[in-house]
Amino acid sequence: MARSDPDGSPHAPLSLERERELTVELLSQHFAVDNISLEDLEQRMEQVYRARNVASLRDITRDLPTAAAKAASESPGRAVAPLDPFPMEHGRIVSIMAETKRQGLWQLPRKLDVWSIMAETKLDLTEAQLPDGVTEIRLHGVMTAVKLVVPPGVRVVLQPSAVMSSVDDDLDEQPAVGARAPVLRITGRMIMGELKVRVRRREID
Repeated sequence: MARSDPDGSPHAPLSLERERELTVELLSQHFAVDNISLEDLEQRMEQVYRARNVASLRDITRDLPTAAAKAASESPGRAVAPLDPFPMEHGRIVSIMAETKRQGLWQLPRKLDVWSIMAETKLDLTEAQLPDGVTEIRLHGVMTAVKLVVPPGVRVVLQPSAVMSSVDDDLDEQPAVGARAPVLRITGRMIMGELKVRVRRREID
């Protein structure tokens, strides 16, 4: 698959490590929009780190559709205007060996899978629109740091499993059960990672 250098020139020569980074990013985008399965992602990632030249790296993604980047840019986590009164049922955010931040005006699906692998992921829900009822964020974290910022008035239910991980929250003052407040349920698994959940109005620091 053709690459471009930072000034937009197609087919410009890139270093092997830079090409490796671009390949990881492209695979993450395809996984985020369900073009490849988790098993396929794992197999291709192994090939990425075994590759010893640029041509071998480009062969790894040559069979994938070229519209993945555009589809990923339209996935949950981007600002949506106007917000849809009928939110999607399922969405996905993927961060692999990267730093990902979502903040401002955006809309959560009812179920959001967050994949954070050897990465740093920050989700600010201060201005986000949550569906009525229960919204579930399922974490798939490995050797990662995940931070969630929740506005006041949302009831948070923490139910992730943690393996050699830290889960830290400041959820002392929450709406009472039965108060008709939106509910954010956090499930999934953290392995050798750190999860922080904060309730506040300001943006992520």
